[in-house]
Amino acid sequence: MTTLASSVWVAAVIYIYVEQNLQLGEEWWGYINTSYFVGMIFSGLIVIRFAKLLEKYIGFFITFGLFLSSLLILFFGTTNIPVLALLLACLYGLPEQIREVIYTKLFQDHATEKTLAKIHAVWGAVINLTFAGSVLLLGFITETYSVKTTFQFSSTLIFLAFLYATFKRNDLQGKQCDQSLSSKSSNLPR
Repeated sequence: MTTLASSVWVAAVIYIYVEQNLQLGEEWWGYINTSYFVGMIFSGLIVIRFAKLLEKYIGFFITFGLFLSSLLILFFGTTNIPVLALLLACLYGLPEQIREVIYTKLFQDHATEKTLAKIHAVWGAVINLTFAGSVLLLGFITETYSVKTTFQFSSTLIFLAFLYATFKRNDLQGKQCDQSLSSKSSNLPR
């Protein structure tokens, strides 16, 4: 769901956003992209600095990150203030980067050496397939309704993921989850 929703940052949607919401020239598409990636880079540094804290509170950071992503996409999609749009695009990098690091860690913690490469390959294929379909869907929503509707749709999808993660939060507790999985996995067929 988050891949489907996060595809709202694709150039085709951002270009229409710049034209319709901000009513600025196409160079602002580049400014927004740059701001988004600057946010991802700074977020990566923050994640490195607080890696132990992230490991300790995986469930919290996933749920909080989803909630924050939902709000940031909603506010970004509805603003017509250029500087605020840049700031929101930059801030979006933090929860996005945290989620990516946590997902990778969970894969590594819960997979055997033999299955880790397969899991990453399947994950990549699913993400790319979802991304391709979502670009079509979000393009259709943008063309048929409006770019604001596209951002509202994406925000709603991430909010639904937040609700689901909140419901499943106990399953995302890192080491505790690791121990319970290893005791259960001995009963699973391989």
